[in-house]
Amino acid sequence: MTEENTPAPAAGDAGPAGEESLGEKIEREQQERRLRAEMIGVGQNWFGGSEYRAEDGGTVYGAGRDLCIQQPEEDVFTIPPHPESVACIGTCFVETPSQRELVTRLTNRSVALLRGEPHSGRSTTALSALLEMGLTCRTLGAKDLKKVRPAHLLARHGYLLRADDATWHRHPETVVDQLRAVAGASGAVIVALVPAGCAVTKSVVLHEPPSALDVFRRWIASLAPELVDELQQHLGHLHEHIAGCRPAEAVEMAHQFAEGYRQGRAPAEMIDNLPYAALTELEKNLGLEDAPSLARHFLISGSVLFGLPEAVVSEAALALAARIRQEEQKEDDPDEERPLQVWERLSQWIGYSRLSEAEGGRGGQGRRIDVRPGLDRRLLPALWAQLPAIRPVLYDWLAELVVRDDWRVQVKAADAIGRLATCDYEVIDKRFFKPWSVERGKARVLTWALESAALADRDVAALVRRTLKGWATGTYNQRLAAALSYGSAIGVGNPDDALGAFRTIAVATNYLETCDAVARSVAEIYTASTAQRVLSELARWTAGEASEQVTAALAFVRLVSLPQEQDAYPALREHQPVSDLAALWTNALSWGLSRKAGKSRSPAFTPISWELMADWAQQAATDPTMDAILTTVLAQAPDRLRKSWTFHLHLWSSRATISAANLTRYLLLLKEH
Repeated sequence: MTEENTPAPAAGDAGPAGEESLGEKIEREQQERRLRAEMIGVGQNWFGGSEYRAEDGGTVYGAGRDLCIQQPEEDVFTIPPHPESVACIGTCFVETPSQRELVTRLTNRSVALLRGEPHSGRSTTALSALLEMGLTCRTLGAKDLKKVRPAHLLARHGYLLRADDATWHRHPETVVDQLRAVAGASGAVIVALVPAGCAVTKSVVLHEPPSALDVFRRWIASLAPELVDELQQHLGHLHEHIAGCRPAEAVEMAHQFAEGYRQGRAPAEMIDNLPYAALTELEKNLGLEDAPSLARHFLISGSVLFGLPEAVVSEAALALAARIRQEEQKEDDPDEERPLQVWERLSQWIGYSRLSEAEGGRGGQGRRIDVRPGLDRRLLPALWAQLPAIRPVLYDWLAELVVRDDWRVQVKAADAIGRLATCDYEVIDKRFFKPWSVERGKARVLTWALESAALADRDVAALVRRTLKGWATGTYNQRLAAALSYGSAIGVGNPDDALGAFRTIAVATNYLETCDAVARSVAEIYTASTAQRVLSELARWTAGEASEQVTAALAFVRLVSLPQEQDAYPALREHQPVSDLAALWTNALSWGLSRKAGKSRSPAFTPISWELMADWAQQAATDPTMDAILTTVLAQAPDRLRKSWTFHLHLWSSRATISAANLTRYLLLLKEH
């Protein structure tokens, strides 16, 4: 590495000499993270929580009645199902021909494939079959199915394997034979969940989802048995809204009814407020000729900006109406005047759209517009499907919202664009994602939109990852967009892909802005399940090119600044080996000093690292682990840092940050090594 290849600010990049210091930037990023989490909520799964952390490192995410697995770092891993999910199968499972056939197949064979659509209850059917056979159930995951060996499996255990398209090789029949050999040698049983289009023909059972109404009734009997008799008289009406639902949606409705019953709500009222009932009524309302002229615009605005103040939603609705009016006037007689409906009342709009109002949390916030429970992710796609003629105007309007000064509107609009990607990914990619990927200043809203799309649908998530993989080696703006986009739920769920892309981007860049974007994203994907992998990778970067070193330094100071008392952020001090932390600290402290770059001097990129080290030095007085880390850092200090270390140790001693005894000991370490 030479001093000349130190990353430089990109055009428009304020850099470390700008108005915002790195410490202020980190604080702002943490605040944005908290605020955005409040704006865009993540749903709960069918067994009561959004995730379940397994003892051996994996994470099981609920997605209706199917289970999504975030794999740990091992090539092959197994995770036990959540105890509550097993209990629910015992009390709420609706038996199907698929489940009975699966049990029959597994009686004589060690491997069976359950073929069907995602989110249709395949996981529950497979687990039920394995439990009926008296097997101990676990989820089996592998980056490469050919690496599964008999030693990975246990006798009298049943393994659930999600074998999506990306898992199979060119010869899937060969993979099935290999799994059969492994299962037979270990005395285990494997059920592989495969998509409907899977070409494998051996040992296949076609999954038939249970009736949604049967699922609903079974869950109601478990959650609120006293409600069963009351619902009998509404069964016909209820069936109209449940027919055609996925099993997961039926389970969600049962939970809503049970909670509503505990709150004293009448069954008829709850049925009328079902999201499926509301969508049915929506379709009817869209055809009303006597509807308030601006009500539809308000409905669309509310489907995007729900949760925001009424004034914001109404103003956006009027902006949408103006855009649509401009399009209509292109085809109308230019001399014909169209009266503005300025006297329509808000109550008319809300009555038509069946949105709701709620008081703001504090005085002066005004009233807030909300959608019904369960409609937040469904309403906009339903409107998109029912109103094809307004789609071009809708896209233009959303593009206008994402450049508003109000960041809340930006977040909501980007989230809406991501939801529309589940309707037609190619259209949204062409209209928004690709143009934004090469347009400066759009990386942040692009990240929000892509994350929303990936969270909304598993298949769309695969398309998003494919898009980002291409951008990681694309233009400057595309690499920047990929760096930020991986710093989201996309990267948390796919840490190996994210870290690989981060390094590819960091190595190729000459700009500080890109290094900083990668560093921010590294901090975003640092969780309990990724911590070891992230820190090990950053430590590797400290020996790389200058851009890698700067990126590692910027990322590390962000990690040190995280609230260490939170379970979501494992304490850095616990990382092993200590040599990784020593390398990361030395690298961050080194880039915390200015240095010569050609005939000039480049500024310090991470000066905050010395302030953060002062905190660690203070804690080292009472924490042996911290002291061991600091001792290692001092013992390995390069010549470039020795004068700075000497100065700061004396400074910290004068401020009583460290004791006189520790000052003497630390100075001796510097001198001896």
